[in-house]
Amino acid sequence: MVANIENQRQRQAPQDDAVSLDDRACRIAESLSLYEGFFGEMECRQIEEFADATAVRAATGRFKGERTVDSTPRRTKYFFGNGYTYGAGNKGNEELLPEGEVDPIPNWIQQFVIAPLVQNGFVPKGWIDSVVMNDYQAGGSIVAHVDPIQLFARPIITTSFFCPARLVFGASFDPERKQPPVYMQPLPRGSVLWLDGYAADKETHGMRPEDMFGTRRLSIVLRHVHNEAPRINATTEQQRTPLGQEERSRLIRHVQGRWRDPAGRFSFSVQHLTVHVSEVRNGDERKHKATWQIIPRECGLVCNGGILDSTGASQTQLQWRPIVKKRGSDFAWIWFREVSQNP
Repeated sequence: MVANIENQRQRQAPQDDAVSLDDRACRIAESLSLYEGFFGEMECRQIEEFADATAVRAATGRFKGERTVDSTPRRTKYFFGNGYTYGAGNKGNEELLPEGEVDPIPNWIQQFVIAPLVQNGFVPKGWIDSVVMNDYQAGGSIVAHVDPIQLFARPIITTSFFCPARLVFGASFDPERKQPPVYMQPLPRGSVLWLDGYAADKETHGMRPEDMFGTRRLSIVLRHVHNEAPRINATTEQQRTPLGQEERSRLIRHVQGRWRDPAGRFSFSVQHLTVHVSEVRNGDERKHKATWQIIPRECGLVCNGGILDSTGASQTQLQWRPIVKKRGSDFAWIWFREVSQNP
């Protein structure tokens, strides 16, 4: 059973010299509520096993939504129910993705994460309709941000599994850490954090690599979408013709090898379904920059926010189109095949 949460509502005590905390820290503390031990040991293990199974599904391309999985070397992000645009280029202009771009909320999240919150009176049944699951590896982080106010109602609910961590408010993420956190909120395994008011709307929050105390952390963030939230409309670019299994296999074989961007600044080495991205310096010197995964989908190959189908693949180039087409834009990015220097 879910651990008894009576008298478990906690607010993190101020750190260091309590009398020196400024008004910002006090307001953050007042608008956070931590329910420690909400999920007991058995519940944690069960949820963590489902997280492992989710990672296997992602690695084998078994999610239907093209934008369900967003992988980076140290963090894999899963969108369920309602996905949305995010990142520095979308700051302040985030929009919900078209329906069908991400998978529905899995049954195991509904049963083992959301249902206990409903049963304990945290939220009404059916209120949670957008879930983001962040699976962090050692060195993982999430940059300082505010959950888009135009998309999501408050509160924002965060559940924590695997290793403990802390959420930092008002901190800079530069290498020198010039701005220390205004406030730090511990997130124990099995806890539920409730973000509302000032903490949710007026201060950025995030997690630096040093804020994760272990080799793996899982956060499942639960939110409710505003009825009037802006949504990207599906376009003809997204209404693609499904590929047959044979054609999809042929496309995978075709992309193998080395490719470069038009300016010759980056090299993309494709081995099976892995892309090793390198910066090209001094002619042919290569410095590794990132590792991407190619995910086969019904309509083509998905990689780093782009999709490639048969019409965009020729012997000399690959034309990747954005999964979500910007209004009034026909932008695509192109890779050219590298020509071997050997006779």
